[in-house]
Formats: sequence, C-alpha cells, structure tokens
Amino acid sequence: MKFKMVIWILGFLLERASKNNPRAQEKLFGQDLILEIGCEGGYARHFIIKDQKIMSYPGKASAPVFLGPELEPTLAITFESAKTGFKALTAKDKQLAMISGIYENRIKIDGNPLFLMWFQSLAKLI
Repeated sequence: MKFKMVIWILGFLLERASKNNPRAQEKLFGQDLILEIGCEGGYARHFIIKDQKIMSYPGKASAPVFLGPELEPTLAITFESAKTGFKALTAKDKQLAMISGIYENRIKIDGNPLFLMWFQSLAKLI
C-alpha cells in the first residue's frame, strides 16, 4: 500500500511540476516517452511525457485499460517487491539505492538506462 501511495504522489507532483515549474518544463522540452514504474506481480503506474506535459495513469503502459491500443514503455522500472520499491523511492540517497538495487538484481530496468538518469534529475525538481 505504501508503494502504491508513493507512486501516486510521484505522479501528482510530476504532473504539477510539468504545469507550474519552468525548470521542469525546460527539462521536458523535446521529450516524448513513456515511463513505467511497478513491482513484479503487483501494482504499476505509467507516465506519458509529451509536449512538455506529464500525464500519470494507473497500470502498466503495455496494457492500459482506457487508452485503447497497446503502448510500449520507453523505460520500465520493475522492483522485485513493493517493499523494495518503497525503500528505493524514499531513500535519502535515491540514486545510490537505485544503483545498488540494480546491481543486486532487486530492480530491473528495461529500456535505455540514460532515461533513468534523466528521470532522476527531473524528480529532483519536484
């Protein structure tokens, strides 16, 4: 439940930053991608980044309930468990937590890892 709440809050803050924060809007310029964050066999949320806006939706990007055709995420971050996801997303040093989780195979990255670094720099702005 904590993991689900953290991802929902992350989505809310990212959407708000894309509308109100000039530095975030500058970082979003020219980006057109789909980011998915979730845990294995559990909750997921995806973020559509397009036209300097971020839209957050529940569920996996490859199987959205209400968007119609399938969308493949540009970057998918999958945690081994909701507990692992919660710890990584709320850690004091989030970048170290993500890197150690990837190294220990508790976090799986599908897609271009450079987008992970870009996303982390965007998340620092909220």
